[in-house]
Amino acid sequence: MAKVVLSDRVIALLDCARAAAAIYVVIHHVALTRGWGNGLTGAPFRFGQEAVIVFFLLSGFLIFANEKDRATSLGYYYRRIRRIYPALLVALVVSTAVFWTNGTLAENFSLRDLRLTLLNLQDISALKPGVLVDPYLGNDPLWSLSYEMAFYLVFPAVLAAWKRGKTATTAAVGIVCTLAYLSFLYAPNHFSLIASYFLVWWCGAMAAEAYMRGARSFAGMALAVSLLALLTAASLLGVILQTYAGPGVHPFLEFRHFGVSLLVILVGFSPIGRIAASIASRFAKPAKAVSAISYGIYVLHYPLLIQTDVSHSIGGLAAMVILLIPLAYFADPYLNRVLPRWEGLKLRLSPSAA
Repeated sequence: MAKVVLSDRVIALLDCARAAAAIYVVIHHVALTRGWGNGLTGAPFRFGQEAVIVFFLLSGFLIFANEKDRATSLGYYYRRIRRIYPALLVALVVSTAVFWTNGTLAENFSLRDLRLTLLNLQDISALKPGVLVDPYLGNDPLWSLSYEMAFYLVFPAVLAAWKRGKTATTAAVGIVCTLAYLSFLYAPNHFSLIASYFLVWWCGAMAAEAYMRGARSFAGMALAVSLLALLTAASLLGVILQTYAGPGVHPFLEFRHFGVSLLVILVGFSPIGRIAASIASRFAKPAKAVSAISYGIYVLHYPLLIQTDVSHSIGGLAAMVILLIPLAYFADPYLNRVLPRWEGLKLRLSPSAA
């Protein structure tokens, strides 16, 4: 079978979605910290969490499209570590520098937080129970990296099972993820929650599979969509059975996440998605440029634009925005380009290369 290549329109749509999500998360955090998110006029700024869910779907889509035929070797894990950790390490250094220049590093530094964030076990305890550790020095956007890294780690095993039995594997993923969320409701813990969110990521992967198979409606991934609807219903059950604490915290937060992921998939495979792809193709070049540094923007914007004392004035905020762009470029595309690729690293490690 000939390899299916994503069309230019789809690539442009993916780039636009990733760029828009990264910019929106920045606007969301700046708006909330400056009080712009209050009242009806602030309503458009309150959906930063949903933008991260878009990242999960995009990640599943792109990892499946790019790695489905080569995720069975050590090279896959090296590529995923090489993708996540350089920018994460830069973010940790920047956060440390920000708190040092603020004069508050000594009182806020925690070796445990640093260690567990390096292990990608962080989440936000103010929003949900069962969290092991908050992100190092309060860089809240790093919460999603613990989920992303877990998804990367289990993908090869799930993919291998899926290749042997596609329907059975997707059904098993949906059931396990739903049961994991129900177990989280009963006994909140970090690992059950991450396991439940894998279905969101897997639906992104199944959207890629459906598209590459030629499907142009969500009927092409009906089983995955149905299971995501089941998970959404389970999260609604949590809202009904547990104390409602607000729209932005557990248990309503997970209902928002799962419901939005379901909505994004349904819209993406609808005529609206095709119209969006046509529009996105007109902005392909700028979207590609922003998308290339979107991960760097995501992990670096919070300490630079929110936490540093310099950003409290309009001029200081503008200066930090200007600084964010080259730092984001350095943290992601630059380091990703200069670090050795798996083939070169394997050659260096090979005894025969001596």
